[in-house]
Amino acid sequence: MNQSIISKTAEYFKKKGVALPTVSELCNPHSIDDELKNKLKNVDKNKIDPLNLFRVHWFNNRDHSSFSQVPEHIVLPNELTGVEAKIIVNIGRLFPLITAHKVLAAYGCLLPRILNGTFDYEYNKAVWPSTGNYCRGGVAISRILGLKSVAILPEGMSKERFAWL
Repeated sequence: MNQSIISKTAEYFKKKGVALPTVSELCNPHSIDDELKNKLKNVDKNKIDPLNLFRVHWFNNRDHSSFSQVPEHIVLPNELTGVEAKIIVNIGRLFPLITAHKVLAAYGCLLPRILNGTFDYEYNKAVWPSTGNYCRGGVAISRILGLKSVAILPEGMSKERFAWL
């Protein structure tokens, strides 16, 4: 752990008004402080706002005014799947910024490096290679945190993917 980078990054985030949600809070967003949940009601889910980090989980409700008890999902009937086991499909459209769950994956990849001081915001760039949503999620999280980032997309991707970046 690099304590000097951790301290420098903590000060940087403090100046930018960034509070990092814990993994526990993202697994159980109902445990997030009520005052913070009330502030979220006034934040557009598509805005680059540090509070939107507290929406990077599966429990957003459709109007983003609060959190649902169960993530949005579909249970596929066995007549369709041909198997007796219940197959449940989680729906990622209720995530902030890019309406895809990849913001959570990106946060999960970047968070350990921030917390242990191996990511120095002054010298490092977050690099997000993907065919689409993962790099979009990475860029969105990086923008919220005020970090430099690079999205790497292969040739031949849709213009929509490039336009968003």
